[in-house]
Amino acid sequence: MGEGTATTAYWDELARHLRGRGLPDGHVTATVAELSESAVRSGGTDPAAAFGPAAELARRLAPGRAAPDEHVEIWRWTADTYADAALLDRFGAEGWELRRIDELGRFVCHRDPEHPRRWEYRREPATPGGAAPEGWEPCGAWVVYHWYKRPAAAPPQPAPGAADLPSPSPVRRLWRSRRR
Repeated sequence: MGEGTATTAYWDELARHLRGRGLPDGHVTATVAELSESAVRSGGTDPAAAFGPAAELARRLAPGRAAPDEHVEIWRWTADTYADAALLDRFGAEGWELRRIDELGRFVCHRDPEHPRRWEYRREPATPGGAAPEGWEPCGAWVVYHWYKRPAAAPPQPAPGAADLPSPSPVRRLWRSRRR
């Protein structure tokens, strides 16, 4: 079997495994095309050497769900460095917790819709031997960045009986001009 034939057989096998794991055809085609282009750009001619056995790669790309928990939502999404901070702030406020960044650079988040918890995130450049900033927990790394998370402060709760109190009147400020 020639080198090109072995390479084609690897991508065909990967596609077969991905379909077998329930991925739709369009997603399978796009994933295989992206990975094969990446392999060509990196100069690799043997995808098995770069990515490992096709069955194992398919398992990593489309992990099987063991006894799904109906109370937890999982979401994988992508963003570039221009949008990730704003998106993490928004999604963290909605209760999405970043668990990791997968092999493809996707943010893997989960949320318990019954008991959501707000999260704060920050991104730092990766430094050799760098430790997590104090009070922050590592939650992902990709290429040159590390992401950290911590639970967001709970919004202030009104004191018991505070709903019965009238709302304060607006504060008026007096502005004085220096002109006379």
